[in-house]
Amino acid sequence: MKETPEKHPEFDPETYTDPILEECYRIKAEISAKYDSLDEYYAYLKAEEEKDKRNGIKYVSYFDPSKHTPPEKSDDEA
Repeated sequence: MKETPEKHPEFDPETYTDPILEECYRIKAEISAKYDSLDEYYAYLKAEEEKDKRNGIKYVSYFDPSKHTPPEKSDDEA
């Protein structure tokens, strides 16, 4: 549903910035400045996870392999 300009005359879509998106962009810039690659960032996160596990913090996996069914192949793919 679009808002009409009559309801919000002070709203200018050309200059509007979403504060949540701005925060996401700021965090992304910080991570990009600190780590040279995605692999380096992933390694950092895994190291932090291992450190937390050694300190007794438990991680819960929401992946349940019993509920995962592989996609069926159609006759066209065979």
